[in-house]
Amino acid sequence: MRYNKPPITVDQQAQLLIERGLTCNDFPRLKRYLESIGYYRLSAYWLPFEQPATDPAKRNHRFQPNTHFDQILSLYIFDRKLRLVVLDALERIEVAVRTAFAREMSLAHGAHAHLNSQLYKDQAQHRSGLAKVEEDLRRSHETFVRHYQQKYTDPPLPPIWAVVETMSFGNLSRWLGNTNDTNVKKQIMTSLGMPNINVMEQVLHTLTPVRNDCAHHSRLWNRRYTMAPPTISKIGSRLVSSERKYYLFNYLVIIEYMLAQINPGSQWKNRLVNLLSTLNPQQLRSMGFPEDWQNREPWKGVA
Repeated sequence: MRYNKPPITVDQQAQLLIERGLTCNDFPRLKRYLESIGYYRLSAYWLPFEQPATDPAKRNHRFQPNTHFDQILSLYIFDRKLRLVVLDALERIEVAVRTAFAREMSLAHGAHAHLNSQLYKDQAQHRSGLAKVEEDLRRSHETFVRHYQQKYTDPPLPPIWAVVETMSFGNLSRWLGNTNDTNVKKQIMTSLGMPNINVMEQVLHTLTPVRNDCAHHSRLWNRRYTMAPPTISKIGSRLVSSERKYYLFNYLVIIEYMLAQINPGSQWKNRLVNLLSTLNPQQLRSMGFPEDWQNREPWKGVA
């Protein structure tokens, strides 16, 4: 089937929404948000407010009665705030993993442990990982990179504690997964409160798309992920199973747990619960939240 929908003006977009049943008391304001955010981007947030279609494979495009534009805008703003809160926690986790990986590898194998292919299980992956590091360093404007390149010629790359600062969360996860020194992994595993190496690697792998959605301003609140985070026996009672495990709730539980290992005094969960209080029960269910979530750890008693 050939795509043949023509582009339409912002005025036409706003008028189309009104014709489909959207209530808006300020037409110019609706146009301003369509101009600054975009019709396509906002459409992901008004989808829950549309009437169900007769054919589940299609969209009705008609709004439920009494749907006001402010409801859609509030959900969009919530999602933006949620991304910032989640990214704040993931940044702390990422920095902690970077630091631990560089520290343990360098203490065990030297400052340039990343250059020793014998320390990694998959040689092809190690080569491609080094190529990615070299590419990132060439594009980097960091002072420490320029300083190393101007002062040293051997080895050609900076030490591992500098190199990890150029790695994305996904690349860091792959480097750690490819490392064949189990003692190094056990040290990092313990610092994160993970029960074993396999679970740690799975957790970091499944957190990567969540981190990318936050960093790239993608919709987060009701996204269904293709990979579910693994069950951690120590906090198994906090998690949900079946279809809900693919939504954000389990990720939030695991993020909070890891953050508490890194910084036991963190107030991150308070900020998150305060933000979640702006949603209604149906919206929370769309994130995979169980009905009794506030009676479960770690949210129990959090105001």
